[in-house]
Amino acid sequence: MLINQSFEIDSCDDVELNIKRTSKLEYRISYDDEKDIKAIVFIVGGFGANANISFLDFDREYIAKKFDVATVNVFYHCFCHRRSNVEKYSAYKFFQDEDIENIKNLLNQFHFSYGEINNDNALFLANSLVKHVENLKMQNKLDHNFKLNFTSTFIPPNGDYQNYGIMAAI
Repeated sequence: MLINQSFEIDSCDDVELNIKRTSKLEYRISYDDEKDIKAIVFIVGGFGANANISFLDFDREYIAKKFDVATVNVFYHCFCHRRSNVEKYSAYKFFQDEDIENIKNLLNQFHFSYGEINNDNALFLANSLVKHVENLKMQNKLDHNFKLNFTSTFIPPNGDYQNYGIMAAI
């Protein structure tokens, strides 16, 4: 029978930046307890692998069913640096000063009225502008190929950060 287990363990501190880690590392393990396990296969997802966690679960479970192996997904340090379909594993959008200036410029370009704009309401205003532009396109008042260009920063959950260094490898 296929067995699925999850473990969260303490991690090491960031020796590169001398930062104490507070979040746990997660490992998801699948194996068939009726098979003689001949190997352990580690699946380390690449950039953006957290977008749909069910794909990771499916691949891990499939390999464990098909072969005589235990399969492990490693949710490594800053694994969740992209948006995900599962909130726990999802980075959130943060608008830095230059991002907010860009939104202000676009709002002004379309004579879109707004009060104060900050990180708390920037996403709402950007989405409102997108809807406004879609309406203009449907009314043939704006070229259908026109695209708005927004920028933002993804902030990983759990106090993680991305420095593309040794921590992801550990």
